[in-house]
Amino acid sequence: MTSASVPYRLCALDLDETLLDSQHRISPRNMRAVRLLCEQGVTVVLASGRMHAAAVPFAHALQLDAPVISYNGAMVKHARTEEVWLHETIEPELANIVMDFCQMQGLQLNYYLGDRLYSARDTDWLRLYQGRTNAPVTVDPEIYVRFRSARPTKLIIVDRPEYTWELLDYFRGVFGDSLYITKSTDEYLEFMPPAANKGRALAVVAGRYGYRPEEVIAFGDSYNDIPMLQWAGMGVAVANAKDAVREVADLVVGRSADDGVGIALEELFGLSV
Repeated sequence: MTSASVPYRLCALDLDETLLDSQHRISPRNMRAVRLLCEQGVTVVLASGRMHAAAVPFAHALQLDAPVISYNGAMVKHARTEEVWLHETIEPELANIVMDFCQMQGLQLNYYLGDRLYSARDTDWLRLYQGRTNAPVTVDPEIYVRFRSARPTKLIIVDRPEYTWELLDYFRGVFGDSLYITKSTDEYLEFMPPAANKGRALAVVAGRYGYRPEEVIAFGDSYNDIPMLQWAGMGVAVANAKDAVREVADLVVGRSADDGVGIALEELFGLSV
């Protein structure tokens, strides 16, 4: 059971640049802290912008018997039972606008369908993304034709940071509230269904378990984590988080490279290490 002085019963952890180190690994200290937290009876869920297939190996490594929030909140799927608790998709006509733009401009488009990543080409930007996430990918030059009527879970444009910032403003003007558009890293511009974000997905998970927002603590670093940190009773940013994330956080802890999450969990929950 959790300590009476620590009211959090659910802990949500972003992966990249939060729980993971610079090599996209879980450090021994972070691993130990999460496992001890589970032993105290706290439900731990991973909440990532990654596709489920690229996030669930970390849940298995941590031996979590809990759902995984993936695709920035468009999917909630249990790590062990594979039961889908939530799955939002993008309307085909909206996805086609992004596809047509990327095809005309020759941009790297990551297209996520059926928990698989598709790309029309093998590019340096695709390799950058794969190197960071180890996501399984299918290169298919015909995706712009074959997927015209499909409903993807997510789309990502991968390019220079300054260009993706320009495109963020452009596409928000194009789509308004019909898509949720955000950035998880400087090179990524991400498109999700309008109801999808980590905060809403975390609310779905908490509601399924019967936890109130004030019983939830969440850790993150980037813009896509803001809805989750704002919804949780305690929103925690690592020190390397974006300025906008640190501004909305209730607490700022150490850097991800310095086991900031693990050290914070030890102190907040009184974990014996």
